[in-house]
Amino acid sequence: MKRLLALAVLLIAPALAPAAEPAADEAIFVEGSQYSAVLHTGRHAWRLLPADGSQVMLKVRPACQAGLPPPRGLWLLTRDAEGRPALVAPSATALPPGHPGQVPLVACGEPLPGDAPALAVPADIIAWLGQHSGAIYVAR
Repeated sequence: MKRLLALAVLLIAPALAPAAEPAADEAIFVEGSQYSAVLHTGRHAWRLLPADGSQVMLKVRPACQAGLPPPRGLWLLTRDAEGRPALVAPSATALPPGHPGQVPLVACGEPLPGDAPALAVPADIIAWLGQHSGAIYVAR
């Protein structure tokens, strides 16, 4: 009887353990299916998540750390009226008061617009995002 009880505890205990923490802060987004890139603003790094399941972590060099990163959350990659890449916040992304909800991505070394939030990004990452990503998760 004691062995049966011990076996039952061993079988039930893992089911009662808390689930593993999802990779996204919000716990509602799924890497690779709802977004294919992560911007870690605190570490100045990008994690690219290609469809083949591999991951690539890229640290942005200090000379390219310019502009204001978007607020944390999910962002959609679009193009502005001139065809330049920009991040746009869907309604689920919380924005601070006065934020326009759009953040242009500007290649490193190019001038940033002075009147609105913008983010300098290495040109190779901008190109990869344009080919492989429709959504980006911004983490702290």
